[in-house]
Amino acid sequence: MVRANLSRQYKEVHLASSSSEETVLMLYDGAIRFLKEAAKEIAGGHITAKIRLLEKVEKIIEYLQSCLDREKGGEIAGNLHRLYDYMLVRLTEANLYNDGAKLEEIEKLLGTVREGWASVCAAPKKGQQTKEPQPQEGSAAAKNITVSV
Repeated sequence: MVRANLSRQYKEVHLASSSSEETVLMLYDGAIRFLKEAAKEIAGGHITAKIRLLEKVEKIIEYLQSCLDREKGGEIAGNLHRLYDYMLVRLTEANLYNDGAKLEEIEKLLGTVREGWASVCAAPKKGQQTKEPQPQEGSAAAKNITVSV
């Protein structure tokens, strides 16, 4: 009981101190983890546990969908919105029919979107400068090169 409470408190502090980009990655990671756990629960015949896990996945996907800014995000936000809708339909079907293959499909889709999001987060921000190169020993004059994207 105490251990679970400490774990929950740690997660809350970690979430509160994370950037919005990191928070989205954590949401994707959580949804993927819950999908994997739900597939195990289906295989084990533990329907109540499966339902609880899939409800968490549903809430995460709905939250991610609600955060989309369709004005600023344009076509990408619209495509993500439709993809999240599709995932929610497949999630409902997987829950209704205890279909592990549908859970795998959603897991792959979320994994792909997560990879894309991680790439966007890793890219330098517009106006952000990269580290200036350090001159190597014995080299001619050092050149200062700044790249911004």
